Amino acid sequence: MPEACDTNGKLVLQSELNQLERVDALTFECTKSAGLPEDQSMMVAMAVIEAVTNGIVHGNRFSDDKVVTLEFACEPGKIKVIVHDEGEGFDMSCVWDPTSPDHQMDCSGRGIYIMREIMDSVEFDMADGTTVIMTKDV
Repeated sequence: MPEACDTNGKLVLQSELNQLERVDALTFECTKSAGLPEDQSMMVAMAVIEAVTNGIVHGNRFSDDKVVTLEFACEPGKIKVIVHDEGEGFDMSCVWDPTSPDHQMDCSGRGIYIMREIMDSVEFDMADGTTVIMTKDV
């Protein structure tokens, strides 16, 4: 049974990929309780999983002593999701376009693209680790 979500909540995750099932279930429940239809809830869950996966793999590099924090905040007409890792951050200019012919067959590198396609806004803050702030209109 997924954890209950009052549409505002915070979850602290170890830097392990086995946390993703928990992230999926909680995101799906939070978005549905905020009023998103099931198909959009599944899409938002995909964007959140991408952000958390990036935090675990690229940000924290699976480090046992670092966590990824996932936070949901709902406002009238909008869901806000904040994902924060404790890594070193990254240079956005080094992120390639996965739709370009040079990268279409790459095995990875689509996470940020997916987040931006699904969510209404995606912002990055690298002041202390990486914080991804995503919003979706309800």
